[in-house]
Amino acid sequence: MKLLKTFGILLIVIALFGGAMFGLNFYTQPLIEANNAGAANERLNAVLPDGKAFEDITSTLADLPASIVSVNKETSGLGFVISCQGKTDYSAAPMVLDIGISADGKICGIKFFSYGDDASGNWNPKLDAANYPATYVGQDSTLADVGIVAGATYSSNGFKTAVSEAMSVLITNNMIAAGVKSDAQILEELIPTVAPGYNKLAEVTASGNIQKAMKAGNDVGFAYIMTEGDASFLVLVNAMGYGVVYNTEGADVTAAHAALVTEAKAHAAANQTSYASAVQTKFGRLMSGAADFAALELNTFNTVALAYTFTVEGTTYYGFYSRSVGFHQMDVYFVLDENGAIVKMDAAQFIFEEEYFNAFAGMDTAAYKNGFVGSTADTWNESTAVIATATMTSNAMKQSTKDIFDAFKSINEGGAQ
Repeated sequence: MKLLKTFGILLIVIALFGGAMFGLNFYTQPLIEANNAGAANERLNAVLPDGKAFEDITSTLADLPASIVSVNKETSGLGFVISCQGKTDYSAAPMVLDIGISADGKICGIKFFSYGDDASGNWNPKLDAANYPATYVGQDSTLADVGIVAGATYSSNGFKTAVSEAMSVLITNNMIAAGVKSDAQILEELIPTVAPGYNKLAEVTASGNIQKAMKAGNDVGFAYIMTEGDASFLVLVNAMGYGVVYNTEGADVTAAHAALVTEAKAHAAANQTSYASAVQTKFGRLMSGAADFAALELNTFNTVALAYTFTVEGTTYYGFYSRSVGFHQMDVYFVLDENGAIVKMDAAQFIFEEEYFNAFAGMDTAAYKNGFVGSTADTWNESTAVIATATMTSNAMKQSTKDIFDAFKSINEGGAQ
């Protein structure tokens, strides 16, 4: 008996000594592996409840967006967990989130880990207050009932983009079926393409054939979902009063639906903020002796809210008022000569909340404005618009400059009334 006991102790010592020699313990290694697997599964189960085991299938998938970090498949067929790193123009910090998607293509959980969208680098509290991630649960790939949170536009847009890209990975690789979008959703999704200047659309009161009315937050126009018979259309009216109609295929069908344009224009006229008096006064200050102002109705849907022709001592000039959005709303004024060269540029304000930009060392405002003078659509260089450390203002100035050149081109091509 003593011999057997001694032999047993010897075996244990040998096992422990052997495990140490080979860098692992014969008895404890399986427990360590099980614990590690359990910890990994715990994170995945947080967004895909009841998952038993998971397989990383990332390397087997095609057409992965840069935002996708990993894709794990639940081995019993319950669904998938996708880890994403999204981003926005507001911050360089990545938005990190896990998304659980069931086998029938519905979101069953989202967990947010990190992203800085305020001055202190925190997740925007307005999204927490709105319980924003929870609004995605139960949605299919259409994300039909998910909106953008006012005051947290960059965060919510970045969040929605990351989720949409995660869903697209599974659809592209034939792992879930795509959701079916309604005509209204298809039409709304056309807006960024056909009205790129519209910023932060907000719903306003609708009536008549208008099923949904949306006003651009930067006051450059309206977008309407309207019906005629059994069909739905997107109708746009810009701040200058020009209207256009698109069908669900994205085709311009204005000529066949004049009544919709008339109704939309009436709604827009009743709700459009007027900047005409202040803008004419501004151009009068920029160009001494300006007279004979005539408002133009352009067929553009960018950030140009108003356009005029006027004369100075018999010479014709074109004035454009652009409402691009930087850190806050920008009010930018350009005067072009008859050849499309910039004569004057000014803005109500270039830098907002200067104390927020710790690295901002000031700017020579006069030199900056003069840097635009003489530029045409063919000669303008985007670097002219750059203000060191003020990325959002720089981007807004680039957008405004591009848009006024597009507006001038529209005039030359007969797109003005």
